[in-house]
Amino acid sequence: MILTVTLNPSLDEWISLKTIQIGSLNRTETFARYPGGKGLNVSRVVSELGGKTKAYFFAGGPDGEILKVLLKQEALSFHAVEVKGGTRNNYKIQTESPKANTEINAPGPRVTVSQLNQLKQAILDARPKPKLLVLAGSLPPGASASLYGQWIRAFKSLKIPIVLDASNEALDLGIKAKPWLIKPNQHEAEELLGMSVKSEKQQIKAVKTFIAAGAENVVLSLGAEGAVFGGAASDAFWRAIPPKVKEDSPVGAGDSFVAG
Repeated sequence: MILTVTLNPSLDEWISLKTIQIGSLNRTETFARYPGGKGLNVSRVVSELGGKTKAYFFAGGPDGEILKVLLKQEALSFHAVEVKGGTRNNYKIQTESPKANTEINAPGPRVTVSQLNQLKQAILDARPKPKLLVLAGSLPPGASASLYGQWIRAFKSLKIPIVLDASNEALDLGIKAKPWLIKPNQHEAEELLGMSVKSEKQQIKAVKTFIAAGAENVVLSLGAEGAVFGGAASDAFWRAIPPKVKEDSPVGAGDSFVAG
């Protein structure tokens, strides 16, 4: 069983337009709504690949209820802790001209220490003990940047391998807790390390830096260029080069990568 944690889930509202006129009325060609958030995306793809998974997350208000209904429709197992305020809405706007994906993300509802502890305890109480735990996505208002690091230490005491997929300070502090695997993308690595990660030499240097900081294994994802992998157990590095595909939208690509 692979457990995923999404502390700041969303309802993703997908809008398709031929073009968008700023300051004017625009009418959509298509509209769709999906459960969103990194951990939920990971659980969805794990399930599609035939794996067993359960998603843990916060939900609030009418939109939180819609989120749970949509997950039930997808037959995904989950455990939700209720919070005040409403589950956030994130907007994904696809336009044909210009051909682009524009994203607008909301901050999400504020959570309390008590609610965070309630969700953490539910994961600690999970039986049978999970094979793997994925901590993924942004932290909600009210959560400390050190939260992922604290949780990694707590779950590691139960010998549960942890995958961390975060960014900025949450990733930096989480790495210090020595997770089993991290998956920064090129932008996240450049932002955190303050260096270019474009050449293969720079990419290997970035992976080495993350390992030295505490990560046991590192997969640096590079979009269409693939990924570079390295781990503390070996001096070797591996590069994966993907087949060329027709891109529809990059949203959720990194989460699908983690799930695989």
